[in-house]
Amino acid sequence: MTLTWPSAPGVSARWLARARRLAALPEDAEAGACVAHDELAALCAAQPPSPPSTVLAVIEILSAPRPALSMALAAAWCAAAAVDELAGARARRGPGTASANAAGTLHPASGRPAFTVRAEGKSWRIQGEAPWIGAAPGAPLLVFAHHADAAAVSAFLLPADAPGIESTPAGQAGGTAHVDLSVGPERLLGAPGQAADAMRRTDARRRLAAAAQANGVTLAAYAQAAAMLPADEAAPSRGAQELAACASAAAAARALLHEAGAAAHAGQNLRLLSAMALLSAGEAAERMLAAALKLASASARADPDALQALLRARHLHQATAGTQAAQAALLAGAIQPPAPPSTPGATPAMHNAPIPRSGELPDRVAEILDAAADAFTQQTYDATTLDQIGDALGVTKGSIYHHYRSKAHLFTAVYQRALEMNIATVEPIARQSGVRAIDRLYRMAYAHAMQVMKHLSYQRVAVQGLESQLMGRINEEQRARLDEVISLRDHYEELFVNVLTQAIDAGELPRQNPRLAAKPLFGAINWTTMWYQPRPGETAADRDRLAAHLATFVLSGLTQAYQPAADMQIDAPAGAAHRQ
Repeated sequence: MTLTWPSAPGVSARWLARARRLAALPEDAEAGACVAHDELAALCAAQPPSPPSTVLAVIEILSAPRPALSMALAAAWCAAAAVDELAGARARRGPGTASANAAGTLHPASGRPAFTVRAEGKSWRIQGEAPWIGAAPGAPLLVFAHHADAAAVSAFLLPADAPGIESTPAGQAGGTAHVDLSVGPERLLGAPGQAADAMRRTDARRRLAAAAQANGVTLAAYAQAAAMLPADEAAPSRGAQELAACASAAAAARALLHEAGAAAHAGQNLRLLSAMALLSAGEAAERMLAAALKLASASARADPDALQALLRARHLHQATAGTQAAQAALLAGAIQPPAPPSTPGATPAMHNAPIPRSGELPDRVAEILDAAADAFTQQTYDATTLDQIGDALGVTKGSIYHHYRSKAHLFTAVYQRALEMNIATVEPIARQSGVRAIDRLYRMAYAHAMQVMKHLSYQRVAVQGLESQLMGRINEEQRARLDEVISLRDHYEELFVNVLTQAIDAGELPRQNPRLAAKPLFGAINWTTMWYQPRPGETAADRDRLAAHLATFVLSGLTQAYQPAADMQIDAPAGAAHRQ
């Protein structure tokens, strides 16, 4: 019997058919990543508005095959609903308002938007930065801004090409919007200072859209994983049993989203329910992807390109509603409300404190680095803001600036901390006396694999690489700092190269280039960051077995136990001769 994944009750069959037709098109086909296309424009511009369950079902269908288009639809849905609420359903809604880009919604932990606004005569000065999701190229930007001198929120629809608006990265379906400009009253949506409720509802819709995207990736990952299961076994394999547990979690996440969609249609408060739906869907997606990647590592029927496409889609979707940690913080605040502020008098802050080279980090620095590592790995470097990291900690951006001068400085510090933890663990093993080099190499590989699992977020940042994220974005002073941290990475790699050389010289490994041999060693273990996800009930013994398996695997490769026959002929791919 094959599992089926029904849509929520009452979803329009006509829209499901349109969504599937668009999903079958390649990502660069007509419609691209723009909801101005006739196929989707009516879904956001309909009067009365389309039911939330229908919009969420379409987003789910598009999320894996057309991730950018699913983000565009999420942005258009959130913006159109906010414009209706603030400007009135009878207001003229041209293409600009029906397909606006959405930015600046409520940060769950702080309860305040990322932008501030203050009156300058008859104009308004808006400043701040926040993640955004795009509905259409050149569409206006929907921004909710907090009044600096009053507990009020206003909404603005800003022209995308206005001086003072910068979006990074350029040409993408999401990223970070940087705003510093003055606008006239015609850019206001509704009355000044009256948009707080609309902002919260918009933020809840973003979470529901992100949950639908996560569910769509989960279903696609399940389909790929199920196709890799062996068909001729007498009893269900361990992989099938793990997939069954993942499928149960996925079904629960979809049921919760269906309930949230019905609550949205009824006009109920979605603040906590939307966070629960997103947390549930996100965890189910990560679990299903991990199961699919694990099956792929042992299956000849795996499709690596399709799995990589799902990982990219999941990464892209993180911009829709922010990190999982932010949603958890919102729920945690409802479960255990924060204590009232303590009496002023406080612990003095550390100004631009360097990361200690050894020993324990100060508590606040460690907390900032932990939150930053989680944020940088749950979404792109560009989409992550210091506000989000502060929200996850329940502190202001200024508290982070007390320790780190910029986002680049903080990213570099996270990378440095990952290397320092690795060096502190592995270097003593590399320098052990009286132990064969090949045995030390095994223990080093084992220790590195354990570090990956123990400090997963940090190791994912380390695998991303500094140069790929920061090159071209930093000044000379920051470049010098970057070079210092890169030297740590080189030192760590040299530990392995030196022990490899010793093992080769001692005849414990065949003759080979030790520096070249270190590359696949790191590649095999670091790839764990792509598929490993702690499972419920996982024990230290489980991690020990996995680390031992990885260390044995890389050492077996270095022994070069398999050698192709001297007369073996390898057929070249068709057409290769013409390309030479």
